[in-house]
Formats: sequence, structure tokens, C-alpha cells
Amino acid sequence: MNFHGIIPPVVTLFDEAGNLDLALNRSYIDQLISRNINGILLMGSSGEFSSLTTEEHKLYVREMLKHINGRIPVMVGVGHTALKEVLELTSYAEKHGADGVLVVSPYYWKLSDEQLYRFYSIVANHTKLQVFIYNIPLLTGQNLPVELIKKLAEAHPNIAGIKETVSDFGHLRQVLKDVKKVRSDFRVFSAFDEHLLPAQMIGAAGSINGSAVFALEISVNLYQSYQKGDLAEAQKNHQVISKLMDVYTFGPTFFTAMKEAVHQRWFDVPAGHRAPCDVYPADLRDNVEALLKNIEMKEGTKYERIT
Repeated sequence: MNFHGIIPPVVTLFDEAGNLDLALNRSYIDQLISRNINGILLMGSSGEFSSLTTEEHKLYVREMLKHINGRIPVMVGVGHTALKEVLELTSYAEKHGADGVLVVSPYYWKLSDEQLYRFYSIVANHTKLQVFIYNIPLLTGQNLPVELIKKLAEAHPNIAGIKETVSDFGHLRQVLKDVKKVRSDFRVFSAFDEHLLPAQMIGAAGSINGSAVFALEISVNLYQSYQKGDLAEAQKNHQVISKLMDVYTFGPTFFTAMKEAVHQRWFDVPAGHRAPCDVYPADLRDNVEALLKNIEMKEGTKYERIT
């Protein structure tokens, strides 16, 4: 499966006791698939992979892959600080039908370029799946140099692309410019929502952006409009996405607000959270409700407000 377009990095839904709610997660994924996304990312940062045990990770991935059943391409995050765990999670995702894995650099220790090259090379050599590098210096503590990305792309055909969660748009542009010279099929995905349109304009393959987990119509319509050459419609959606960026200001763990938005939009049960993230700002629900009430979603051929 060829990953492209809008790929929501889905949140993981818990019950009020903080346990995985598999039925609710299945229903949530169905809502996303029904709205023309191009793929889906399980166990990304928004999916709280770092809060799950290995067994919970496997249970969730197995059940969601079974439920998706090939309807859209699925990328699975396999982030961990221990390489052996990364390899085990990669093998598990491959065994159960994933189309690709998203691999974040080991966090906590700052690694040399040589160490990072060896890390990603071992993962790439371990699997037949498409491997996507996950560059998120905000949480790993270090930005991946363009030359390192280029070297990995040259050496490993199954390192298929990168998710660039970087505030420096110039870095994303440089990766597109330099890595494409040696690998024309290398796919660069933007991550920050406000980078979606400008990244499309310089050749990005798509976006794995946070607001797509609850307001996916905006991102999907922007992407489709740009592909059709309708720049006026793309700009309109870009302006809406700029408003959606407020969701990142509602608390330090941004997935908490995203999860609240998912529940307010589609479910009549309170959002469940896992400690310590079950403590959140008192005005979180009100802030999310106000944001959703002022954003229009495109359903079919007309715009409808979320209620």
C-alpha cells in the first residue's frame, strides 16, 4: 500500500477507569475511515504509545488491524527506548498485517549520528515493511540531520519516508530537496497542521497531523483541493486549520484535548484518561467545546457545524 495524503495519528480511547476500550476504538476508527482519509497511524505520539505496556500495545494493534481489515493503509508506531522492544513490536505489526511502521529515535539519551544510523539500519534490516523515520525533536531532544536521513534513504530501500514534526519548515524543505535527489520515491510527511498547505506546495506526500484525529474533513478537503488545483478552497481550509491550532494550547499533553474533541464530536461517554494524564485543566472541556462550535466540517456537499 502506498502511503500518501491525510493519515490521522489516532488517539487511543480508554474507559473511565483508564483501561483500553476496544469497542470504542473500533467505532472511532470507523468514523475516520468513513470520511475519506488516505491511511491511519496507530500508536503514534497522539496514541499515547509511551503510556501503554507492551502487552497492551500488542492487544490494541492486533485488534485494530483485524478491524480495519485492509480497508486503508495502516502505519504502526513502534517507539521504545530499547531496540529489542522496537524490533519485537515491528515483527508483531508485520505479523498482523500492518503496511508500515513509524520509528522514532530512542529518547532519553542523546545519540550520535553514527548511533542513530545503526539504530535505523537494524530496524530496516529486520523487516520487509515500509519503515518511516519519525523526527520529533520536541520529544526526543535532537533533530535528525538531513545528511543522516539522506544516508539512510540511500542505504535502505524499505526506509520509505519520514514524518517531520519540526517547527523549522526549512528543515522539511531541505529534506525534500536533498533526499529526493537520491531517492525520488522517498515520501516526506508534514506533521504540524499549519505546515500542511505549504508542504504540499513544495512536494510533500501528505500530512500526519493532530487535528485530523477529530476534524479530519478540513485536512482531507485541503489536500484534495490542492491536488485538484483549487487553491482558493485549499486556502480556505488552511485558515480553518490555523484556528484549530488552539487545541495545542489547552494543556501540556496535547492528546488530552484531542481525545476530548473526539468524544465531544462522536461519543456520549466521558473521555477516559490514564494516570497521570487523568489530571487536566478544569476548563479543558469548555475550551474544546468552544473550539468545535466555531469550526465547520464539510459533510458531503454542504458545511455542517459539529454539535
